[in-house]
Amino acid sequence: MTRPLLIFAACAAALAPVVIGAPRPRPAGQTVEARDGGRRSIDTLDDVVAAAKDSGATGRELVNLATVMVHRMYTHYSSWHLWLTPAGSAERGQGNSFQYNLALAEVLGRLGFSVQPVHAARVRMEHHPWYHTGHTWLRVRIEGRTLDVCASRSGNRAGQVGFLPVTDVLPLGPVTRLDSALALAPFVVVSVWKSWLTGRGVQRWLYRPFGETA
Repeated sequence: MTRPLLIFAACAAALAPVVIGAPRPRPAGQTVEARDGGRRSIDTLDDVVAAAKDSGATGRELVNLATVMVHRMYTHYSSWHLWLTPAGSAERGQGNSFQYNLALAEVLGRLGFSVQPVHAARVRMEHHPWYHTGHTWLRVRIEGRTLDVCASRSGNRAGQVGFLPVTDVLPLGPVTRLDSALALAPFVVVSVWKSWLTGRGVQRWLYRPFGETA
């Protein structure tokens, strides 16, 4: 076997158990009150869109309502599940800022808002290690203004988010998202294996209840 194949085989052998051993889905089982007084289940992004439309809210109120519903779909912050799509992460209740805010971007786009996902390599928000200080959020056009929107905290509202970018804010495209996931993946693998070999729990920057600080 050639050296590149040996390296590939070693990486695959280290990665596969991390994927297989990732925590199982933790959906929130959220319900909201419908306009007819009944309860509506929120299990998918389709459900969020339908409930938001049914609410009769508009403008900033509608954005805030959708943000809270997407936030409440997540039970765990997770950089362990990097392979999940935004919609898949919302249904499982596990994801990081790429996933939960891109899930929100899909919802807001379907509600008729102009949405631009953005990213900063470093933000002041939580005590993450140096290799995991970036954050993704949204800039949404609402009633003639462009406001920051983020589903990371239940108290976030359009124009009021719980972080401060300290590096340039740049548009988030598919290449940036892929590059960031690939750059973070080795740290995830090492952290998970370290937790298994030492018998300690995984670090909170990697996996923790959603809405709690690291």
